[in-house]
Amino acid sequence: MVKLSLNKAAKEAGVAKSTLLDALSAGRMSAEKNEKGHWEIDPSELFRVFSKTSSAEHKKPFPTPLENHQKTTQNSALEIEVKMLREQIERMDSERDRERSQLTDQIEALKEQAERQSADHRQALAALTDQREKVTQQPKRGLWARMLG
Repeated sequence: MVKLSLNKAAKEAGVAKSTLLDALSAGRMSAEKNEKGHWEIDPSELFRVFSKTSSAEHKKPFPTPLENHQKTTQNSALEIEVKMLREQIERMDSERDRERSQLTDQIEALKEQAERQSADHRQALAALTDQREKVTQQPKRGLWARMLG
């Protein structure tokens, strides 16, 4: 039977090359190196340790435990970041609501002040009287009254 290279064996088993190397170094799987120093893995030995998968089923090899740990660590960091961002959004929302309430109160106070000033202005205008001196004009005399008088 034809032996598989490390690459081909990883694809056939649907695992990463590093996973195969871990299995070889741990002694869970046996293989030989050829004259060029490349691993040659017997298919029966490969499928004794790893179940056979079709290449159509797995386009990407299974991650190794180290890769899983890195992804878990990355996910944890992202979850923490998402949590912090959500808390920041909540703080910003509550601050915006507080500012909106303050501005609404301030608008109402300004409206009341403007209404009071308008009422005061109307009252002051009503109290004003015409202070000009009234000049009494004598009625115009006609031409005969002027000639005779």
